[in-house]
This record gives sequence, structure tokens and C-alpha cells, in this order.
Amino acid sequence: MGASSEPFMALQEDLSWFMECPEIRLMHIATGGEERAVVLHQVALAEGDARNRSPFFALEDAHTRDDPGWTVRAERMRVIHEARREAMAKEGYALGPLPPLTYDAQEIVTFGRQIQQCLYVHSMVPELGGLVLVLAPGVLEAPNDFAVALLELLRVQAFAQVRIVVIELGHTLADPLMRPLGEAGLSATCLVDKDARRREYAAQLAAMAQAPAAASAEVQSGFAGPKDVCAPPRHGKPPRDAELPPEVAQALAEAAGPMAGLAGAAGRVLKQRIVGAAFAMQEQRYPDAIRLQTEACTQCIELGLVNIACVLEVSLAVYIFQAGARARAITAFESAAERARVAQLPDLESQALMGLANVHMLEGRLTEAAHHYARAGEAAERGNIPPLAIEGYRMAGQLALQSGGESAAVAAWQRALRIAAIHPPEMAAASSAPLVARSLAKVYRDHGSFPIAQSLLDQADAYERGVPIERADAHVAPASRSDVTGVSDVRG
Repeated sequence: MGASSEPFMALQEDLSWFMECPEIRLMHIATGGEERAVVLHQVALAEGDARNRSPFFALEDAHTRDDPGWTVRAERMRVIHEARREAMAKEGYALGPLPPLTYDAQEIVTFGRQIQQCLYVHSMVPELGGLVLVLAPGVLEAPNDFAVALLELLRVQAFAQVRIVVIELGHTLADPLMRPLGEAGLSATCLVDKDARRREYAAQLAAMAQAPAAASAEVQSGFAGPKDVCAPPRHGKPPRDAELPPEVAQALAEAAGPMAGLAGAAGRVLKQRIVGAAFAMQEQRYPDAIRLQTEACTQCIELGLVNIACVLEVSLAVYIFQAGARARAITAFESAAERARVAQLPDLESQALMGLANVHMLEGRLTEAAHHYARAGEAAERGNIPPLAIEGYRMAGQLALQSGGESAAVAAWQRALRIAAIHPPEMAAASSAPLVARSLAKVYRDHGSFPIAQSLLDQADAYERGVPIERADAHVAPASRSDVTGVSDVRG
């Protein structure tokens, strides 16, 4: 068991104890941004534990000072319940519908009413009992208020069958939750030691770089295996490191095109260069990393593997940037973006432009950064990658506003929301569209356009819940393509 898996194995033991002991009302999990997605998935799998009868409700809504999000969570519970009803019906279980939700001026009361409704319909199914709230706010601006609200819910006598799992980025909630709960609370931490993970990854890269050409695929991928020991070829088969016969190479070239150039020694050389560059970056040997990655890019260009060359060139630009050569990184990102544009690879073009914009932003050139973020949004839009396009326009608008270009900021955010409006709600929920809507609402509110601002805030709520918006407000969607042109030309 490596350093990267140990925290998750420990978390699994804690989750198992949580399932074993129903008297534990709340489990707090402190984690980090890199581990969060895996932790969420691990907690979700706990719903299938043989000892569990309580349906899980995973709620990742933000908790801010202006909007605690309890009403949004209540509405999301309804969406989850309906999806569960459909799934259970296919298995022959009759889970009843929820009655209409009665809203209260106090959002936590609305949320409590929704919990009560779910508990009631669960009680009608013998196989179910209680419920588990998995609260994992991506944004937590008022942790003390959040903790107080959770403790209030647990004190409600009617909610005796309600249990809570809180997944937090950090440890802020641990003390205010665990101290009052005592033995009814369980605290866990799931953080991978960065140095240990780096050493583990470096060891795997080193094993890959040093693997003999005739080694097994597992050994060549850096996994455990006998060192410098290669199995003999199977009967009637050539050794792994043998060159292809001419007739086989010709047939492969006709069938695979340029990719055939990676068969045999050429492919091994490319792999060694790429792995060697990654290993050098781990050891902060930047000149070696840049040299090897450059050689890999050149090799792919010579073989006509433009798609792979574009991927490697974007990585090369990142390596140069991490080496601290920002001026050279700008040139590298520009080259990568142009190569991807000519090759009609808008996803890679957008990524390269994002990197270019980030360098300019770090250098304090906000208008140039906004310009390139907008270009990244346009490239992602051409490639039909809505989350990336929305994020490009979001950053373009944010930096334009900081540079005093309010009209360009509004145009960028309008374009982002127009993209969100024409795609499925679940896409908008997973994108930065809610942030865009709230940022644009603030601009309108500052100018006294309160109805438009409220409409945008309503849209932000809808995006966060992943539900359709009935209509796109005329103030949100730009009327012509010229607005977008104005965004990418923000430097003017």
C-alpha cells in the first residue's frame, strides 16, 4: 500500500465504523482539493453497505454569508428523491412522491420541512429507514453559522433517524461540531502527504524510464516486477524488443497511418523522452525536462503526429513556466495555441490560451490576460466544450472588470450565460456559470438595475440546482456576435 492510498484506506475504516454505529449522528471528514472528488465517491459507495438502510442525499451547494443555501439544498433533495423513485420502481419498489414543499422565511426551516417529507415517504418502504445527508459545500464562508445549523437539525426529536456526513476542505468545522456532539460525532482526515506522493510518483517514473525494452507492459508502466529480468518470447512469437519485419511494418503503415511510426524502437524512444521529462520535472531538473520534452515534440512533428505533438507542446509550455522562464513560456504557449489552431484542435488551443492568459495575469498584465482568456473561451466554444468556454469568458470578464473595462466584462459574462442557457442544466451546474451569473448581478445591482440583478441571482440558483431555466433574459444573452468580438479585443 503506497502513500497515496493510505489516507483513503483509513477513511474506509472510519466509514465502516460509521455504518456499524447508528448512534454516531455526524461524521466530519477533513480533506483537500485534490482528494475531495475521491472522498465524495468513497462516501457515495458507503450507501451500498449491507448494514445501511438510509438513502443518501449528496448536497455540494455553497454556504456563503449572503446565501446559506438551505433552500437550494431542499430543492436538490427533491430532485435526488425523484431520481431514486425511478430507479427503485425499476426494481419493483414503490417509493412515494413528495408533497409540495412549503417555503419559510427562514431557509433552515424550509430545509427541515424537506427532511421531514423524505423521512415520511421512506417510512412507507420497509427496506428503507431514515436518511443520510452528505453535505460537501465547495464554498464555506460562514463555518460557525453552518455548524450551528447542523447541530440544530440534530437536536430535532423528529429527526432522530437523520445522520450527517460533512466533507470539508480543511478542519474549520471539526471543533465546533465534535465538541458539542461528544461520542455522537466522528472525525476523520483524508489528506495525502504531498512529499510522500511526490516520492512515490518519482519512483514510478524512474522505474518506467529504466525499464528494459523487452520487459512486460506492467514493468514498463512503472509497476512492481523483476528488475532487469525479461521473460523469454512465447513460442513462435518474436521478442518484445525485436524490430517488425518489413512486410508487417508496411501493412501497419497502411492500416494505422502516421501512428505506425510509433511501432518498435521509435515508440520506445518517444516514451522514454516523455517519461524522462516528467521524471526530471519531479526532481526539478528543468533543463533536462525541457530538452527531453522538446525532443519528444520534434519527434512527433517529424512523424506527422500533429495531435500528439500539440499535447506535448502544451505540456512543454507548462514545464517552461514552472521553470520560472515566464517570457519564454509566453512564446511557448503562443506556439502551442497556433499549432493547435492550424490543426483544428480547439480543446488544446483553448488550454494553451488559458496558460498564456495565466502567465500574463501573474505578470500583472490584466488586459492582455483578459484578451487571451476570451480567445480561450472562443476556441472552446468552437470545439463545443461549454464548461471550458464558460470559464474562459468568466475569467475574461473578471480581469476586464479589474482593469476598468466594465462593458467588456458584461459582454464576456453575457456570452458565458448564453452558452449555459443552450446546454443541459447538469452541464451548467458543473461549470462556473453560477459564479458568472452572480458576478453579473452585482454589476447590475451597482447600477441600480435591481430587477435584472434579481433575475440573474435566480438564474444562479437554478444553475446550482441543475434545473432548467424557463427563459433566457434579454439582458443575459447578447444580441449579436459583435459583443464577443468586443470581448477578445478588450485591450482596445
